Amino acid sequence: MKEKKGWDNIPSLQGLEVDWQYEPENPLGKRAWLRIASTDLQEILGVKTVPVKVVSQGREETGYLMDIAQGGMAVLLSSKLNEGKLIKVGLILGKHKLICRAVTRYVRDVGSKFGTGMEFVDLAEESRSYIAGIVSSRVFQKPL
Repeated sequence: MKEKKGWDNIPSLQGLEVDWQYEPENPLGKRAWLRIASTDLQEILGVKTVPVKVVSQGREETGYLMDIAQGGMAVLLSSKLNEGKLIKVGLILGKHKLICRAVTRYVRDVGSKFGTGMEFVDLAEESRSYIAGIVSSRVFQKPL
């Protein structure tokens, strides 16, 4: 009768080395989070635009959301902010009010306006989960 093979029959792998480091390809590129564009938000939330209030030292402006993810967002502003600037942002997504600090990560010319990428600094877990739910609803094509 044949002996059953089990874990104890597997030889030791001592001395076996891999000559490469496996890193899975990120389908999002360098981004950590999947973003949802304002056009998708229009469909999900039933709004034409999402105004975003941006406040920095001695300055206050209302722009419009371009896209959002759990880690940050891009806003279309009339004036240019410096990269690395700490700001406070506020917006309403559906019935959820989101207010937190953010750091500007990039500023790009978009016609006569400025597309400004912001990374959330102290986003509440409740807000992060809400954004994740919106993104998931778009990914799975289910309205909230």
